[in-house]
Amino acid sequence: MKKTGTETSHATTSRVGYWPLREGSHDASSNQNHGQAEAVQFQDGAVFDGQQSVIVLPDSALTNGANPFTLSMEFEIDDERGTLPGGLISRYTEEQMTGWHLSALTQAGVTTTQSNWRNLQFGWSLPEAAEQWRDRGTPGNSRLICALCVYDGSLYAGVFDDASDNKGHVYKLGEYEEWIDCGNPDDSNSVYSLVEYKGKLYASTMCYKASGSSLPASPNLEPGGRIYRYEGGQTWSLFADVPGSDSVLSMTVYQGKLLAMSFYTPGVYAFDENGTCEELGAPGPEGKTRTMTMAPYRERLYIGCNELQGVYSRTLDEDWVYEGSVDPCHQVYCFAVYHNRLLMGIWPEARMHRYEGDQQWSDYGLMGSELEVMGISMFNGQLYGGTLPAGHVYRYDGDKSWVLSGVLEEPNPDIRYRRVWSMAVYGGELYAGTLPSGKVWSLRKDPLATLDRSVSDGWHRAAITYDLEHISLYLDGELVSSAPIDPSQLSDLVHTPLVLGKGPQSHFSGKIREVELFDNVLSEQEIADLSHR
Repeated sequence: MKKTGTETSHATTSRVGYWPLREGSHDASSNQNHGQAEAVQFQDGAVFDGQQSVIVLPDSALTNGANPFTLSMEFEIDDERGTLPGGLISRYTEEQMTGWHLSALTQAGVTTTQSNWRNLQFGWSLPEAAEQWRDRGTPGNSRLICALCVYDGSLYAGVFDDASDNKGHVYKLGEYEEWIDCGNPDDSNSVYSLVEYKGKLYASTMCYKASGSSLPASPNLEPGGRIYRYEGGQTWSLFADVPGSDSVLSMTVYQGKLLAMSFYTPGVYAFDENGTCEELGAPGPEGKTRTMTMAPYRERLYIGCNELQGVYSRTLDEDWVYEGSVDPCHQVYCFAVYHNRLLMGIWPEARMHRYEGDQQWSDYGLMGSELEVMGISMFNGQLYGGTLPAGHVYRYDGDKSWVLSGVLEEPNPDIRYRRVWSMAVYGGELYAGTLPSGKVWSLRKDPLATLDRSVSDGWHRAAITYDLEHISLYLDGELVSSAPIDPSQLSDLVHTPLVLGKGPQSHFSGKIREVELFDNVLSEQEIADLSHR
């Protein structure tokens, strides 16, 4: 990117690029660094479709890690149809899985939970970094961390069979790293799924049969099958009963509805914010297939089955459509979106597969000699998966290769299955929950600054700064978080383009406008001024 202008915000910082994106992708600064738009419309901002739209900006030595910079933009998320919000801007290479990105992370299909919802993140993925998992303790006295979910600045965990009363509780990670009991929504033995919906936290309950994990049954056989809304403290209000079910396994948000999946009695149900229920049935022969996991992708709802039926999809207005399977695949446990493609994890081999369309899935690699993939998470430009029976975590290393990242459950000859079931990204770290120890672990690896609450509807201004020692993330003029960085560890990004509307997870769905790039780090006051002018 050439720098010839002298547009200055203060004595030592110049604005070297300004893309209003109102009518095109031209640079309105004197530097004339015009972008190249692909599949983008312009309607009071650049409209990105969440699938193909990008604007490639000219190569810039300013943003490759050798120099400090500030980048600011206005954005509006549009994920109502069932797309992911995705990447706002990135300088990231998919081949090496390195570089930086500003993204809004939504993750559904993390086994049974929607773990992240519109969480703004600025991260820099490094080519080499140590991976050391940290024991975060056991919430209460649980045996399984069924769900991890980021909500309103905190991390929540739903558990199975708390030994204090054999009930399913929800816990919150406290300021001093203690687990705070948020109560048990009902008297069943599990809180199996957590989601954020319409600005509130929801929990589903279940009478879990531990024989599925080759463990002794819980003495608590009280039915679940309900959805509750969190009211704070230890208070939960009943939102809905799921028809004919004693166990709600999985939830997600799709096209403005809260979707819940029954487990032992098949069926999927869509609820509006008032609790009004619409039955969507179950996929497969005679609509009786038991299912495991759900996730929205490119305006469709995908569902994974556990009776040799593979994957189905639908919209709210259309019935289930078969999307294919692989051999062997007895159960589909999780979905992930990575590098703009849908992936699934299966049993009876811990292998990921990528959807190629037309009912075809391609091999995405095997995690060691493990038998099942469950928890799966996009973490700062890289993909991690949790497994059974040894309780491992693997990181995708490219070219269908997975490398061992951590062993979260100790070997025990008396325990047949050890699971890494749940995952979430919180506070710049990847969190994972296990069975049978009921522990939570976390991994801090590359620099990642996170907004641990959802971005609301409407226009917002994000700003990111890099000062050679830290990366920092701002939203609407306020500092959200920062992370230290070592420039000597950065990869070479000279030949990696700067791209609007794309990130490691997926393309952006929504609008972007008023993009500004500065050749130094603006002060907090100057960043606040950008948001209020």
